[in-house]
Amino acid sequence: MSTAVVYSVPAERAREGVGAILEASGYFKRLRPKKRIGIKVHFGEHGNDNHIRPEFVRAAAVAASYYNLQPVVIETTALYRGRRQEATEHLKLAREHGFTMANVLAPLEILDGRRGEKSYDVPLDSELVPVAHLAHGLRRIRYIINLAHFKGHFVAGFGGVIKNLAMGLAAKAGKLAMHSTSKPSIDSEKCASCGDCVDYCPNHAINYVQYVAKIGRSCTGCGGCLTICKQNAIRINWDAASETVQLKMIEYAGAVLSGRELIHLNFCLNITPNCDCYPQNEKPIVPDVGLFGSLDPVACEQAAWDRLAPKLKELYPHLRPELLLETAARRGLGTRHYRLVQL
Repeated sequence: MSTAVVYSVPAERAREGVGAILEASGYFKRLRPKKRIGIKVHFGEHGNDNHIRPEFVRAAAVAASYYNLQPVVIETTALYRGRRQEATEHLKLAREHGFTMANVLAPLEILDGRRGEKSYDVPLDSELVPVAHLAHGLRRIRYIINLAHFKGHFVAGFGGVIKNLAMGLAAKAGKLAMHSTSKPSIDSEKCASCGDCVDYCPNHAINYVQYVAKIGRSCTGCGGCLTICKQNAIRINWDAASETVQLKMIEYAGAVLSGRELIHLNFCLNITPNCDCYPQNEKPIVPDVGLFGSLDPVACEQAAWDRLAPKLKELYPHLRPELLLETAARRGLGTRHYRLVQL
């Protein structure tokens, strides 16, 4: 049975710990110089500053540059309404949160187009997810430093490095597929017949029926229309159960991992009950723990879960987050068995 190495750094040394983990893992020695390397991070929602701080992204960019790599900070648009749903406003919000070129020493790039409509498909050997819809710009990135804020999540129980890959690097169509078992629909009571969604739809799937917009069978679920509608008339059926969301995230994470070299860091700092997508700050549920980092995403996730499981189970007793770890290991994403090395 294989055993992965997971590096840990205490909270008080978190800033220098990023570089320490990247160096100790030997990650950069696996890469070819002069290539682009994506630093995946969540920029935080408007009104919420519980996200990973820009100084940690800067530390990763400095370490990558030292090995003659070209760092770029990567993200995608959000599925739900808010400033992160459209690329231009998302980047503006990121800069307001301190993710400027001067602070992180790398450019920022939204990988799935202006409205999340740009994607590419990865066929999978999975009945649940036959095809993964990943952000189009991801095709140009083979190296990724995965910086994830480990915290609670009301659907999956917790969110860490696997969720940061799966939800974080899927295009809108992929996010929709993971969250919901149906495509968008239009609330006829709210529809103003303005035609914005009809004009926008890249698949010509929206037309008028008795002066009300209606989404037809040719809809691919890209989710771009969610941003277009000013009346909040387009709805999503958020009916996927917790276990289904976890299983779909594993398939999407596997699609991202395939053919790429990654290293994963779980930031167990400012640990909140819910994800950084919430539009307001939440109080931490436990004191800061520190960082866990590994070349193995499952081992990295397991180490953080082992440390924080009691509190998260108390928050979400009706969920079974262990399913994600069990299935990810079974699907070959990594191992749950690890050896902890303190730096």
